[in-house]
Amino acid sequence: MRGAHEGKSVQTPWEAPPVESPVSVLAVPKPPRRRPGAVLATAVLLMGAAPVPAKEQVLGSTGAGSGLEAVALPCEKGQRALRVRSGEAKRTATLSAPYDALTCDVAKATEGGWDWGGGEESTSWNLRVRAVDLPGGPTALLVTHQGGFEHVHRQHALFVADETGARRAWEGSEGMGPTSSSVELLDGRLLFSRTLDVGGGEQADGWTLSELRWDAEREKVVEKPAEAWAVILRTADSVSDARAAETPLEKACQGTSLLTVDTNDFRRLTRDKWAVARFHPSRQGAEAELGRLRTCAPGAYLRRAQ
Repeated sequence: MRGAHEGKSVQTPWEAPPVESPVSVLAVPKPPRRRPGAVLATAVLLMGAAPVPAKEQVLGSTGAGSGLEAVALPCEKGQRALRVRSGEAKRTATLSAPYDALTCDVAKATEGGWDWGGGEESTSWNLRVRAVDLPGGPTALLVTHQGGFEHVHRQHALFVADETGARRAWEGSEGMGPTSSSVELLDGRLLFSRTLDVGGGEQADGWTLSELRWDAEREKVVEKPAEAWAVILRTADSVSDARAAETPLEKACQGTSLLTVDTNDFRRLTRDKWAVARFHPSRQGAEAELGRLRTCAPGAYLRRAQ
């Protein structure tokens, strides 16, 4: 330490002698001339990284009625836990791993219909939070999480409140491969659709539609097959013949994504065939699609699929 006389060091009985070090934080050798960016980098190293968000962030809610809200908890070890809670109740709920966590850089989304987003490349994600009135049941909070790098996947979950807090009443996933899915309210039905679009080869594509209903007796959401319609452009006796027809049909009907499916996967279609088709949850939507596709596929026709 430095005493009253400038330039002289005074050692007290309880103070250890100074230890010489070739480089110390308090006496950094004068650096050579650097670019301004290098000086800034050195300053960041000395001062430490920028602080991570220390507070939780509310991402969406059902409003004042049921009081459900989705929150991103404070950042810990590079992640924010995603939780759904109800008021001051201690019990919270969340999605299955790995969809139960977000990166620390939670920010408002600007495109794609998402509410929030974050991460970079392999860690990128999007989130949408919506209040949904379950037909015959309570108001639920619908949370959709999208993440992934090579294959992007979505996970959906419905949360409800009870006397002990928030709980997950239903969860829907996509499975492996090039899949997509959505949960939408249409004509009073809450519908969960999944599409597997392989794009070619001997494996069939897939499409499923189920309706999510509130079971008042069991106080849970149940999933049942929903009415659906198919616009069929071509049928074949083998998957290879159907695939051969799919390519020129997609070229003729520009901007239309078609599926080659096994008709045995649909209760109301002719058995033991392969079909090049598009699917819709309502007859009205399927009829509108049929009218458009007949200009490029005159032989197209409408069938109830399930």
